[in-house]
Amino acid sequence: MKLPSETIPVQPCTHTIYRPRGGIEGYCQVRDPAGRLAVTAFPIAMAKDLAASCDLWSACYVIAVHGEAYIGESNRAARCVAEHAADPAKAFAAEAYLLHEQEPHTLAWSARLYLEHRLTALAQEAGLVTLANTAPPRVLPWPVEHTATLERLVTEGRRLLFDAGCRTFNANRVRRLPADAEIKGSQNADEAVATDLPMASPPEGELELDYCGIWARGHHDDEGFVVSAGSEVRNILSASLRQNIRDLRAELRAKGVLVPIAGVQDRLRFRVGWTFFSAAVAAKFITGAHVAATKWVRPRSPEPRAE
Repeated sequence: MKLPSETIPVQPCTHTIYRPRGGIEGYCQVRDPAGRLAVTAFPIAMAKDLAASCDLWSACYVIAVHGEAYIGESNRAARCVAEHAADPAKAFAAEAYLLHEQEPHTLAWSARLYLEHRLTALAQEAGLVTLANTAPPRVLPWPVEHTATLERLVTEGRRLLFDAGCRTFNANRVRRLPADAEIKGSQNADEAVATDLPMASPPEGELELDYCGIWARGHHDDEGFVVSAGSEVRNILSASLRQNIRDLRAELRAKGVLVPIAGVQDRLRFRVGWTFFSAAVAAKFITGAHVAATKWVRPRSPEPRAE
């Protein structure tokens, strides 16, 4: 007899955290004593050293920071993460999570592909981060009986990743990206444009964009990352820029949020402050290129050009 879901008791589980180097901020491994998988988590800065000592490490992996992530798989996952760490396009990453079998750290090729495929879908469904992947994961014609086994690995891996600190698929405080554009604008944008009301920047915590001489400032707040009124936007789009950001640029220009700068052909300007989901998304929007949140630095440039 099938019981109603509310009467089915919750099955508790226990995960073990092992820190071979001590401390609380470095390398650690999280595993389920009753399961097959483990997650090895470490700061991205450690990737090069780990790759040198752990060449063969078959795993599905996630590199991430708040608001952005990249999901992949490899039979040399530590080396792949080290290569990503040296790639300017992945400069946003601060943490790495390797999802693998428990000793000896191997994971079958088909299982890696399935986990990459399902974790990518789960990240998109959760809407908690922007994925930096430029190509969809490979999908194999898995038999039904094989899929049932692999789904159990997905469930197990998702719990392990969360306990290791990865917030790409689940979060204690749910804060989703909008489904249509992955970018969040001010709820009162139309009214702000109509009154030409600028958004004041905070005296502390203000950041400046360090890219191609663009004058742009912004700051973090509880809703995301606020780009200040008066900030410039590069009026050139790279081929790598996502379509949703292209669409939002067109929308904000049509609304008058972005306006031309007299005598300047390659720049636009924000008439009002605008809130984005993250600093990384704001940087991509302003530069028209696939850049990371690290382009936001402490202010050091003069005031913007006069119109």
